[in-house]
Amino acid sequence: MNNKTHRREFLKQSTLLGLGLYINPINYPSKYLSKNNYPDTEQLMDWSDWEKYRKKVHHPCLTIKQENKELALKNIQNHDWAKDHFERIEQVIQNHIAKITPEFLLEMIEETTPGDPLWTPCPSCRDKGLPVHPHGLWAWDVEKPHEIQCTACHVVFPNNEYPEEIVLETKWGKPQKISYCGGEPFVIFRYKEGRPSFTANVRARRVQWIAGFCKTLAEGYLLTGNLYYAAKCREILLRLAECYPGWLVHVGYGEYADMAPKTAALNIMNLPEPELCPPPNKPDHALWTGFWSAGRASGVGLEADFVRKVVTAYDLTCQAKKTDGSSLFSEAEKIKIEKDLLLESTLLLVCDKKLNNKSVSNRTAVALVGMCVGHPGLVRFGLEGFDMTINGWYLPDGTTSESPFYGLMTLGGIWDMAQAGQGYSDPEGYRDSDGKRIERLDLYHATNYKSVWEAFYNGLQGDLKYPPYADSFVNTTLDVAYVDLMVANYPEKKSYLALLKEMCGDALLLHSGSQRFNSEFTESEVEPVLRLPYDLTKPNGALSFSLYYRKPQLSQESNPVLKFTDWCPPNLQIGHFRTGVDGRESLVLLSASPWGTHHENDSLNLYYWKKGTALLSDLGYLWDHPQKPNNIRALAHNTVLLDEQNQIKKGRGGEILLFKTFPKVKVMEMASTAYSQALVYKRTTILVDHGNGQSYVVDFFRVQGGEIQDYVFHASTNDMEILDIAPNPDPELSLYDFSDIRTAKGNRTWKSQWKSETGVYTKAWCLGQEGEEMFVSTGWGQRDWKNADIGATIPYFVRRKRGNELQTFVSVFEGFEKGTSIVKNVELIDKQGLVRVETTLGVDYIMSLHNKGEVSIESDKIKLSGHFAAASVQNGGLVWKETLP
Repeated sequence: MNNKTHRREFLKQSTLLGLGLYINPINYPSKYLSKNNYPDTEQLMDWSDWEKYRKKVHHPCLTIKQENKELALKNIQNHDWAKDHFERIEQVIQNHIAKITPEFLLEMIEETTPGDPLWTPCPSCRDKGLPVHPHGLWAWDVEKPHEIQCTACHVVFPNNEYPEEIVLETKWGKPQKISYCGGEPFVIFRYKEGRPSFTANVRARRVQWIAGFCKTLAEGYLLTGNLYYAAKCREILLRLAECYPGWLVHVGYGEYADMAPKTAALNIMNLPEPELCPPPNKPDHALWTGFWSAGRASGVGLEADFVRKVVTAYDLTCQAKKTDGSSLFSEAEKIKIEKDLLLESTLLLVCDKKLNNKSVSNRTAVALVGMCVGHPGLVRFGLEGFDMTINGWYLPDGTTSESPFYGLMTLGGIWDMAQAGQGYSDPEGYRDSDGKRIERLDLYHATNYKSVWEAFYNGLQGDLKYPPYADSFVNTTLDVAYVDLMVANYPEKKSYLALLKEMCGDALLLHSGSQRFNSEFTESEVEPVLRLPYDLTKPNGALSFSLYYRKPQLSQESNPVLKFTDWCPPNLQIGHFRTGVDGRESLVLLSASPWGTHHENDSLNLYYWKKGTALLSDLGYLWDHPQKPNNIRALAHNTVLLDEQNQIKKGRGGEILLFKTFPKVKVMEMASTAYSQALVYKRTTILVDHGNGQSYVVDFFRVQGGEIQDYVFHASTNDMEILDIAPNPDPELSLYDFSDIRTAKGNRTWKSQWKSETGVYTKAWCLGQEGEEMFVSTGWGQRDWKNADIGATIPYFVRRKRGNELQTFVSVFEGFEKGTSIVKNVELIDKQGLVRVETTLGVDYIMSLHNKGEVSIESDKIKLSGHFAAASVQNGGLVWKETLP
């Protein structure tokens, strides 16, 4: 790894493995750039404006302002849920405030630079033959602050059997000793010879906890006026201000820039002195991954998590008064905290000019510091990032450019920029280099931010989770804290209130701090330390949002109906069809999304969810798991593969050809360039809805190109049976990486059926044609990155055609509870694209043609014409018919 060219190349490419949170680091054009002259790095590191304007700041001025304090006190006075949350804050403080002694602070906040809670593989797991995650799976408790325990093998570290016998010593500033575990190194993603440092991991966890408790103390002071809480908060901030300037810029992989942090920040990939790195690695004057994993209080590239907590704590307490009316913080102490902790924390962050889902959070943290200490240039740095995010990272229709999970992570990077910026004006007397001022800022309404919120609402499925397309986890949700924020800032949007009441009850007895919404709910922390990756879908400080932003009389407002509609955002290029009077009964997704960062090989993937169950499922996201390519590949999706190859990435585009809804039938058609050899790669999906849960999907997949065309779909469970065909095992047959392969001629209609854990059945009708083969086999099925389901498999079905002529795969999918199936029989009347579906109500005819045409059905005296047509005959008469030319 001493090849510098190789390391630079790392930053030019999308990170396939690493901390799986990557966005292309592109400098997006800013709509504001033509109107605002944003400060450069030199200006951002010039703190003279702070000296000039720091006393003109009115605290509290960030996300919790005076009006939010008043809302919180009224909620506590009027609502049991608010009283409970307030008492929890008090209880957590009482549980730990006695710990805050000078001796404890010396232990918790060391002068030695913290490492990071990630990038610490477990050597005991390796020795025991257990799966080893590159980050490790660790538990830490403030009651045992000097150790971590592996949750897989339960061994506690530091551990004499795995001594940290490799010690590196720093030279800059006060000397520090950084130690690493000896023995054989680990492959930590692309860092081929990494070494865990358990002591560095623990130092980072202690700092995370103390920063969070510091913020909790500040909230306690805000809500009670108890000066003792503010005093202890002050002690923590002063200790942090004492140590932070000496903490080195480093990355979680264990490399440290042994020099002034400002110098390292300005030259992170071209350091003037060699960095410290764990042997056998050799210094190359660059930190591995650069800003992407860099920090000082941590080494994950998300210094914002620490900065937000300490700047909020200071903002809420810095004006505290003693009983005699004098200030709790002396002027010298305020200057020390503002300069050596808050402003110092921005040095690294302002040097990272590129936009990604980490830097956007860091830019916001810089802006919060600027607002808090009176540095308008730092505020503008955050505003520039907000603008690039809203107008560059998010798509013009407000949707995520990556996935629901990463969209929420990015939202977590900007929410407090907008909330703290609400009503912000530059300090009196300030004007920028163009003579301009910011007055009464409103990012909620003056930008496309409102479209982002709308897209997050519109994309929910009926169970209020997001469909797991692209790199998104199966159970990703919109946190109730965000919904409270939506209701508070867009009161005219009654659909947002309907969502909040659906989540929290009509009486709003639940809140963002309720245990139901927080899987890591503990009694030792009001705001748990950042638990990656799932906490990235929540805003920082989420548990208290309802307390500060929910109006006390909100529960008395009339209850609007929660309803979702069909939706096909033009830039996201994923169509959403729904059924049910409120749109929550089922959801069909068809994706023509182009390739991009955190996308998958899922072009023209079909996802079908109904009655709380994924019928045609997506395996979701394995985050940083070494086997995550198995979930990303086309074979893991419900689509068509050509020549047993994966879909292409670079150059893969998509197109929405048709999206049309009628009262009883809906049709969407999309095409893709997922294969260079494909002349045609097009999918038409029709949802027929007879009401009362009686709905089904008809699917036409047309493909021309390659020698082998494989229509692939998988069952969501192993409780499966095959009907109307008897595939035989063939031990000699090789098909992808499948096992237990069975095969048969698939040139007729056959069915498969599987039952979910919730009792919902899925029936798949495969309308085979001449020359078609069918295969059923066992394949990859893991969904959990922590290996809770390691070794999981599911049934895969492959319908194979050969040759270079146009092929049309026709299928029908139905989801139903026992005894409620509507589809009785399915028949392919014309291989060009005409299907007869016999139902319990009558007969439906579905026509989808490659181009257009006309067909007469003499038995029912129906003529269908155009590109698409559908009709339903019941009791001998035509009850509805729809056509598209």
